[in-house]
Amino acid sequence: TRFYYNGMEFRLDWQAGTDQLVNVYRRPDTGDQALPDGYGCGGEPESPVYVGGRQYLTNCYTSNPTNGASIASIHLLRAGLAKAVAAVGSANEWSSLKTDELKPRWPEGVDLKGDRWKNQAAFVWSDVNDDNRLQPEEVTFLKAGTGGVTVMDDLSVVIARVDGVTKRLVPTGFSKGGAPLYDWARSESLAADVQGPTSSGGDQALAHPDGWTILSVAPKPFAPQSLCGVYKGQVRWSYPDPWPGLHASHESPVADRPGMIIGTTRLLGTFVTPKRGEAGPLWCINGNQGNMYLFTADGLFVAELFRDVRVGRSWSMPTAQRGMLLNDVSCHDENFWPSISQTTDGTVYLVDGGRTSLVRVDGLETIRRIEPMGLDVKADDLAAARAWCLEAEAKRQAASGSNALTVPLRAAAPTIDGKLDDWAGAEWATVDKRGVQAYFDSNSKPYNVTASLAVSGDRLYATWRTGDANVLTNTGEVANALFKTGGALDLMIGSDPTADAKRAKPVAGDQRLLVAMVKGKPRAMLYRAVVPGTKEPVPFSSPWRTITLDQVVDVSDQVQLAGAEGDFELSVPLALLGLKPASGMVLRGDLGLLRGNGFQTLQRVYWSNKASGITADVPSEAELTPSLWGKLVVK
Repeated sequence: TRFYYNGMEFRLDWQAGTDQLVNVYRRPDTGDQALPDGYGCGGEPESPVYVGGRQYLTNCYTSNPTNGASIASIHLLRAGLAKAVAAVGSANEWSSLKTDELKPRWPEGVDLKGDRWKNQAAFVWSDVNDDNRLQPEEVTFLKAGTGGVTVMDDLSVVIARVDGVTKRLVPTGFSKGGAPLYDWARSESLAADVQGPTSSGGDQALAHPDGWTILSVAPKPFAPQSLCGVYKGQVRWSYPDPWPGLHASHESPVADRPGMIIGTTRLLGTFVTPKRGEAGPLWCINGNQGNMYLFTADGLFVAELFRDVRVGRSWSMPTAQRGMLLNDVSCHDENFWPSISQTTDGTVYLVDGGRTSLVRVDGLETIRRIEPMGLDVKADDLAAARAWCLEAEAKRQAASGSNALTVPLRAAAPTIDGKLDDWAGAEWATVDKRGVQAYFDSNSKPYNVTASLAVSGDRLYATWRTGDANVLTNTGEVANALFKTGGALDLMIGSDPTADAKRAKPVAGDQRLLVAMVKGKPRAMLYRAVVPGTKEPVPFSSPWRTITLDQVVDVSDQVQLAGAEGDFELSVPLALLGLKPASGMVLRGDLGLLRGNGFQTLQRVYWSNKASGITADVPSEAELTPSLWGKLVVK
């Protein structure tokens, strides 16, 4: 067996477990064409491709530690030496393309001395005359920005982004000496509206002969924090990737469930296909925390290979034994250079990366797919699921003890300025206090959202500590549904102290106040569940049910709001809420926070009712569930 690494060829003896250097196939002193020299496109050609009885090598999987290769070079082994015969990618990254004799061939309007990001060009070079040197007539340019470049098993070149379109260049032929020839005019579009990476990772694509295209950054309208599969030009699946890239992984938590991917960076190679089983083509992407993720072409998560460095065992065993199990071992963070390949007998191997050890991946032939089945979900089923969630939350509250928050009757009212120095001694309700195990250079902090209430004079005062100065940003474009379009402060309260604390449905006095920032100004909406005499209640609908609230009122002119560095204060007239608080009174209520991306609500978290997290069903987001509210004890 041959093994290629950093310009060197080794012979491996599987039986003896030994290796021997047999050739240095890439030598910089041969006078051949120099390798591309820009960031993310250099590196020795190491990944073999066999086409037409010839052996080629490419650098595209081993040139950029975290992203796709800016330029993929293709070499052909001739008489034991790797000779450069083609290259494709970003022209801005290769100094050999910026010589005086090549400048006239660059696209019109591209200024090589201008802002590089505004003067992008792609190129294709093929060594047409087989002299291992680049000549101007062998290069064609295209005015376009490009993403990562990969070389497939048939020498087709896949570019993740050519001005937002995934392109494939299939060889139109070969030179007499075996250089693959490419033509921009005959390129094939595989996916549209492809986005660039949001962090130091991604920006690659793979194309399989059966029609699948894999994108490590999904196209619009999907979030760029997701992987994606396109079948014959049609998007078929996406997979959430909330912490894509090296630097994003520094802010990430440890995975809390199987299939949760963190810190994805670059693809490890082309597809591998188990000889038996039902997996079909598989592909693998690196994780920055010392692990790797294996998927099917149609978007099914198969396995995490190795472990996150924060939970796995260190690769520091006293003695390495052939055949030893490595499932619980981590390759450690910033393990930049693993790769995946498959031998002719169907066995799949990894080069682990930092230690250049060969690791066999077993068990892929045992994968079985679940037969397609119909799932008939009726409204009654959804109602039962909702009832189960409410019952589970009630049991959780009973087991943990009833939530109670003291609401003091204060002689001196706090100043609504966003500064919380006048809330000293207040009792705080914990809204969201989930830990984030960040990494060494992370500035992230665990969520630590707390809230408090007080009464003074004729007003109710509330404050939230969120840690996010922009959390209330909201478009407010749906007048009655502030809970759908961004962030907000959420106060739920029942004004009737005599109402049944276990009431399954809201009664008169049960209400909700949402406060957000819309176009830089406070917007406050009051949702009253029951108002006797209402003739036209406000409906909130989804495909499976509709609920109504009797009134939804804009009360922005009656609510005071101020914020400073993620701390917020508001006050609202007691009369607006129908509140007549007195010492010893016990009310029901809840305090929450809505988080969003500025135009969409992505998360709802609450002090008492932990079952109120749905953000994809309008009735569930609008309804009030007072039986799961906490106690507000007025003193």
